[in-house]
Amino acid sequence: MNNKLRQKLAPFGYHECVNTPGLWRHEWRPITFTLVVDDFGVKYVGKKHADHLVNALKKNYKISELSED
Repeated sequence: MNNKLRQKLAPFGYHECVNTPGLWRHEWRPITFTLVVDDFGVKYVGKKHADHLVNALKKNYKISELSED
């Protein structure tokens, strides 16, 4: 799964952290996330950065969104 996710998200600037397997970051956006089974846990600053991740995922996967607003 990680190899496929790596290939799909790399063009959008996301990469897995070298020293923390399972933790992902964007090249410059203030956003990190982890994938646990089939759910993402996301930490971000600014909705536009969260939207960037959601849109990147939607390009390759069917997703549903849950918000804690």
